[in-house]
Amino acid sequence: MSRLKMLFTQASFISVGIFLGVGITQFIYHLMDDTYAPEWYFILSVLFTSVLCALPSLLLCDENAKNFKLRLAIHFCILFAAVSLLGFLFKWYTNLFGYAIVMGIFVCVYAFTWFAMLWTYKRDDKQINNALDSIRDEE
Repeated sequence: MSRLKMLFTQASFISVGIFLGVGITQFIYHLMDDTYAPEWYFILSVLFTSVLCALPSLLLCDENAKNFKLRLAIHFCILFAAVSLLGFLFKWYTNLFGYAIVMGIFVCVYAFTWFAMLWTYKRDDKQINNALDSIRDEE
């Protein structure tokens, strides 16, 4: 998978995950008779954060799997810090409870993105293998 396609796919998965997490949070607030009203620029902040959080994935593109776990831990820490800072700047949270919710959504989105990317890679590999098998069968 090309790097540009990977970045676009990850940014898309991250955006979908964030919107799903915020939607679930809004539903829970609604059930508790509380209100949650994001700022007018919320959609733009999510898109900006999605693209920005997809960029550090280039750390993991190297074929050398020797230090993959270490690079994955560094990747997680970089994104955790970025989401914490961006969440503060974009006013996604105002107190410690709000911060905990945002970080919970972050962990869920992080896991969702990696599982979705793994599924995408496996699907692409299967398509490539099927195409190679069909070429071999023709010969």
